Amino acid sequence: MPILNNRIPVLPHRPHVRPFGKIHRSYPVGRHNFSRACQGESLILTITLDKEVHFQNIVRANLITSLNSTDGKTWITVPFTNVDSHTLVCKLKTTQPGLHSFRAEFSLDNGISWIRDTVHDAWILIDPPQVDGLRLYTMIPNISGSISDWTADLKRIREMGFNAVHLLPLTMLDTSESPYSAKDLFYIDPVYLASNTSKDGFLQLEEFVDAARALNIRLCFDLVLNHVGVNSSIAKQAPDWIIPDPNQPDGLQRARYWSNHGWCYWDDLVLINYDHPSEAIRAEIWAYMSDYMMFWAKYANATGGFVRFDNLHSSNPGFIQALTEKLHSEYPQVGILAEYFTDETTLLNTGLKWGLNLNLATPWDYKFVPKLREYLKYIHRVSKHIRHFMPVTSHDSGTPAQEFGNIDATIPRYVAAALLSTGATGIIQGVEYGIAEKIDFIGKKPKMQFPAEAKFAKFISRVNAILVDYPSFRHKGNFHLVDDGHHAIIAAFRHETGKETSGFLVVCNFDILSSQHITIDLQPILKTEGPVSCYELLTGQTLDFPEPKIELLLPQCAAQVLKFSGKSSEMTK
Repeated sequence: MPILNNRIPVLPHRPHVRPFGKIHRSYPVGRHNFSRACQGESLILTITLDKEVHFQNIVRANLITSLNSTDGKTWITVPFTNVDSHTLVCKLKTTQPGLHSFRAEFSLDNGISWIRDTVHDAWILIDPPQVDGLRLYTMIPNISGSISDWTADLKRIREMGFNAVHLLPLTMLDTSESPYSAKDLFYIDPVYLASNTSKDGFLQLEEFVDAARALNIRLCFDLVLNHVGVNSSIAKQAPDWIIPDPNQPDGLQRARYWSNHGWCYWDDLVLINYDHPSEAIRAEIWAYMSDYMMFWAKYANATGGFVRFDNLHSSNPGFIQALTEKLHSEYPQVGILAEYFTDETTLLNTGLKWGLNLNLATPWDYKFVPKLREYLKYIHRVSKHIRHFMPVTSHDSGTPAQEFGNIDATIPRYVAAALLSTGATGIIQGVEYGIAEKIDFIGKKPKMQFPAEAKFAKFISRVNAILVDYPSFRHKGNFHLVDDGHHAIIAAFRHETGKETSGFLVVCNFDILSSQHITIDLQPILKTEGPVSCYELLTGQTLDFPEPKIELLLPQCAAQVLKFSGKSSEMTK
């Protein structure tokens, strides 16, 4: 029997062509140097050719990209516009969230033939719009009454300027009564339900979702992917889904955490075995846990909100890759907020692959000014690729009083978190009231009674309004320290986009005991030797200084946000 030869493929003609000298691109290229933008943001991409090169014909260029295609995946062609003989510009407004790539192609013969750009494709991660300026209020369900009580509290939360609410997990509680130890992943615990209605838990939750949507509040649902309760339905009905541990009486491995005393175990949590040796059982586990994520993501999607990945650094990378692909495919408008503590290289690689929109920052770990200053510098240094969410404290940490020694530390700490970072911030329930001790989110408890007046509510509302009114505080990289390494004060200038001598001076005194004095020379920034005026955004006062080298005295736990226009005659409020 004769053997048929395979078809010999045609080798395409792909010469390595550099047709017109050096090409300067306004955008980075390659996966490891990706860029970021928010949906709805306008991109201006510029290609500049060497001025010395002369052409017989006008060079034409196209952008070949998956950006703004109908499905976010198909390649489309967007023409560049010739500004002059050596500059081409492409302007487009981003319409599809997700990871996209693009490249340029050139024509030297007025479009008869095209030459592909010789560099790597450019990559850009488009975040859904709610990522920009996130102001997140974390609600502790076990001390907040029923879902109907949560609904009634939404207006107060909105009045403080928050545009999103994070709920700790609502799933049925296991015997430890921790929201992070689920008995069943697909049911709301009865403790959260109103008793004066016949509506089931999910109908009550839908009413809460509708109320949040009516107030333009986005909801963030907390997902626990790594473990379940030791007496959960999974552990009882499908113990083979749990990582085995022959040292445990029930043969199930417990989750663990690191403390000052080394590794410690949570006796109430067992670890899901995403690496199960049986391919069939592994597929069951992955499918079930993916359904869990999608089950709660649909409520986040209804408000254009978020899902929060708890303890992502301990998760199975292969499963997370599959999970995020499914989420982005079915609910592209849902953002991902990740509790993800790992090294910078891993953040860069996995953040891009998984489409992580915001990573949790931990400013409460930096009690003293020198370390906090370095942390803020880090947040801005990596902000080109990694977006951070920076609350004052977390539900796992202590209160500002416990973390920083004085409840009034809330003032400089919230200003720093909101106005010295990159614009995504928030608080934990109770911070606005100035409570001294951390709220215990474990256990079934009666509704907590807070003071009639929230100590910091008006202040928080004012800071949130500044964050909304002035986009400079939501930009990345426009952070110029001017405090000369002061031991108690952090001061930084935030430039207004496109205005070289205009911007905002943010000054925070973190000393909980004493007033602090600082001299700040703004002459290199404001480019003037004469008197300067500014508008203090927290108090509404106009301040005048005889020269740009200004003297400030801040009481303990105080902050100032000074708006400079560049010229005293152009002061605006």
